[in-house]
Amino acid sequence: MTKNLKIFTAFGTIATVCLGSLGHFVYNWSGKNYIAGLFFATNESVWEHVKLALLPMMCIFLLGAFVLKGANNFPAAAFFAMATVIISIPLAFYGYTAIAGKSILAVDIAIFVISIALGYCSAFILFRAKQRRWLNALSLIGLGAVIVCFMTFTYNAPDWFLFRQPAFA
Repeated sequence: MTKNLKIFTAFGTIATVCLGSLGHFVYNWSGKNYIAGLFFATNESVWEHVKLALLPMMCIFLLGAFVLKGANNFPAAAFFAMATVIISIPLAFYGYTAIAGKSILAVDIAIFVISIALGYCSAFILFRAKQRRWLNALSLIGLGAVIVCFMTFTYNAPDWFLFRQPAFA
């Protein structure tokens, strides 16, 4: 099982980075289709960039549910992987831009890649941990919240900095 978990972690990281990067352009390619906007980035806000990682992660974890049958803490691994991305991208982006005073594309890309890798590493750790039913139950609620936020905040975003395009974007 450990070999399969390592393969899943590596595949998930690479696939999420590639699909998320491609997803950056889908909304414009679709002619700014409303439905495409629910799933792909519609602007340059930090939330929309987080969303670029979440859709591929959701799909890969759905696939993983079939491939990794019997893996410990699967819901928790999926939730913590996504939560890692949701937290690390904004923290890293706003942290470095507060110091640099501007956005640097190479740094933004590195943050995206590293955040995804950290997310899958957290999943790997949870897969290898002792089964925790309570954590999995709470994580299912967390996954539901992530999906609701994912689908809601594109067109009904709170008036909060995370959902606004940075002034230097």
